Amino acid sequence: MSGFFCIFADTMKWVKMKCFAVLFPIFMSGMIAHAVPGYHFKPIDSRFDSIACCLLNVDFANERHAVDARMLAQLTSIADGSGNKQLKARAIYWQVRMSQMSARPAECINRLEEAMRLCGAEYGYDRGLISYQLAGNYERLGKYTKCYNLATEAISAFREVGDYYFLGNTHLLLVQLFHDIGDLESARRQLAESKKSYVRAGYPLNRIYFFEGLFCTDDTKSLGYYRRSVAAGAKDWGMTVQALINISAIQLRHEQPDSAALQVEHARRLLGSNDPENPLFRSLLDNQTAQILYQQGRYDEAMARLREVEHMTEQLHGEAFMLDTYRSLWLISEKRGRMTDAYRYLKAYQEAFEHRLEEIRKLEGPKAEARQAIARQADRIRLLEQDAELNRNYFYLTLLISVLVLLICGVVVMYFYNRYRLRRVENMQLRQSLEQEAIIYQMNLKNFQEDIKQKDCEISSSTLLLTNKNEVLRQLHDITKRYSDDGRIPQEYVRQVNEAIGDSLRNDDEWSRFKLHFTSVHPDFFVKLKARCSELTENDLRLCAYISIGMRAKQIAEMLSISPDSVNSNRYRLRKKLGLEHGDSLDDFIRNI
Repeated sequence: MSGFFCIFADTMKWVKMKCFAVLFPIFMSGMIAHAVPGYHFKPIDSRFDSIACCLLNVDFANERHAVDARMLAQLTSIADGSGNKQLKARAIYWQVRMSQMSARPAECINRLEEAMRLCGAEYGYDRGLISYQLAGNYERLGKYTKCYNLATEAISAFREVGDYYFLGNTHLLLVQLFHDIGDLESARRQLAESKKSYVRAGYPLNRIYFFEGLFCTDDTKSLGYYRRSVAAGAKDWGMTVQALINISAIQLRHEQPDSAALQVEHARRLLGSNDPENPLFRSLLDNQTAQILYQQGRYDEAMARLREVEHMTEQLHGEAFMLDTYRSLWLISEKRGRMTDAYRYLKAYQEAFEHRLEEIRKLEGPKAEARQAIARQADRIRLLEQDAELNRNYFYLTLLISVLVLLICGVVVMYFYNRYRLRRVENMQLRQSLEQEAIIYQMNLKNFQEDIKQKDCEISSSTLLLTNKNEVLRQLHDITKRYSDDGRIPQEYVRQVNEAIGDSLRNDDEWSRFKLHFTSVHPDFFVKLKARCSELTENDLRLCAYISIGMRAKQIAEMLSISPDSVNSNRYRLRKKLGLEHGDSLDDFIRNI
């Protein structure tokens, strides 16, 4: 019965849309531009404009996913039938606009450039809309300078006609652009402009609150903004889902897994009622759910969620959160004692990390170029405005003074003008030099941090391999002993094998290599330990190094070929040497060095 009502409701919705598309031109022919607020297109064809007006209302209500494809087909049919190039350009624009989220950026750019070629120079608003749509697709491809130039053109067109909805959208696009290239000050300025435009257009501010939360460094303030974004989200379900995921992540950082789980469940309901098959949002939610289950100690359930994300690796190739997925799979496998799986996921994590690092390095150059190009363009605009203002002042001054005073003042003004230009050029060169030094410093700092992370992964990997090797040698020792006890292997053969195994287990080469690698990552570690207690032996230093990388007593025992009880005894003696009190944690003390 419920299915019947759903079909009936869909049918009535289609009938209403068709009736509106047919009847509206009859009653409102020639009045579309004045009857519908926010419709700024120059009237060309009343039937076309009536359908475009419906699409504009759908766009404003953020219901583009529910657009009937027959409406877009009808726009194309009207444009082709009329032979009007401008209508064809508008039809292409609406097709791209309504399918933006599911289409590839390169395909959208090709179609929009065709629309721009068809668009007449006298249709400035149309060209502004196409420029805005092109800018969004270039931003998705990482072509930031083109995006900035097109967005600037679109802003001028929207300001001219007073379209504050698309003006707010364009400023928000520039927020994303400046955030991508690391210019947060400019991003915040654009966010303020976008907020003003949305308020004037009467559009919900959920996107503004989302970015304000994103820019906050204080978790409490970020939570407040994200919650306001969810409350004002209306039908913008995609942004609301992202806000709920960010809320969940903050709560998880503050060890509130139950509250975080409620946010994820809310996001799942939104996704299920709008786009349940969306692979990106499904994977983001599964990954966040796994982090919650991991913090709750439910490792099997977390592993199941993460493997669902892993199955979609090809679809999600290049997504940054896949690093967290592999890292969680590695840690959970290690906690469950599955060293083979742990090594496999650690290797996958390293490969994904190196791939991500390579992508970041490739984008650093374009981002730096974009920052410089945008800064130069902004400086040129400011200089032109200042020159124009200065010229106007000269003009008025010329009208008010006599020829003699004008001659004297002209000399003085030129003197100060040249000094001003010289100082301005010097300041500009200094500013550019400082900006370049800041960019180089940030890039070097980022590369250094990435190198440290990579070396930490290599230390963990080599330690895991060494543990596995020692375990295999002990198994060989047990096997030879069992066969020797049964009389199936000569005692001399067993003695030689056990001597070889013992030599390998006592071999200090692995410790020397490990110590050299460890010191390259943590150069002051052993120096600080010796400064705290000069009586520490080499074995004490080795134990401290293993504790600092998070190895448990059982793993250390396997590495040193001793029993866990011996490890605990060594830890006790180490505590006494370091002068730790009864309630002090040895692990925390070593990790804080």
